[in-house]
Amino acid sequence: MRTIDLQSWPRRAHFELFRRMEFGYAELCVQVDISELWARRKSANASATVLLTYVVTRAANRVPELRQRLRGDDVIEHEVIHPQITVLGDDELFGLCPLTYDPSFETFATDAAQAIEAAKAASSLDKWAHDPEGGPTRDDLLSITVVPWFSFSGFSITRGPGHEDVIPVLGWGKVVSSGEKHLLPLYINIHHSLVDGIHLARFFRFIEEESRALAGSF
Repeated sequence: MRTIDLQSWPRRAHFELFRRMEFGYAELCVQVDISELWARRKSANASATVLLTYVVTRAANRVPELRQRLRGDDVIEHEVIHPQITVLGDDELFGLCPLTYDPSFETFATDAAQAIEAAKAASSLDKWAHDPEGGPTRDDLLSITVVPWFSFSGFSITRGPGHEDVIPVLGWGKVVSSGEKHLLPLYINIHHSLVDGIHLARFFRFIEEESRALAGSF
């Protein structure tokens, strides 16, 4: 982790502008091409959730701006961020399941599968790292909502009070398939003081790159 020098930071003016705003967040939905990965997913010996969580997290770690967080008046940048996903329990209530990102897909998939199965059996919000007012107490995360039952072209999510919660929030839905084309509906909510459109464009491109690379390993 490093602390960014705000005095010499080229983004300082943009950061200060959007941090002052009452609602400094930006959100959008896109369709990401995961055709090769989706076509080969049955060869992966892993669930679709694990596959997608891995490629999305791997892509996010390639974008420094998605690893940056606010801590008081400081901006810090994590070396690595980890996914926290929603998991539907046996009681049809969702739980939050923090996972540990590992560059090795095999290691990540094995650990993630075990954590997800445990979360299904005991769904709860106990592992949600938050304070009594709903603010995050751990910020090296990507917050991911998984809704595989339907596709979408619009999405929105709630945030805790205050302006310190800048953890990127993502969601994906049911893959839309047409012939050999498979598109993932993807939602993201970021704080504009840290992230711009060009950074999101890279992120979406990296997801497609990482999905092709992973598909090629099966």
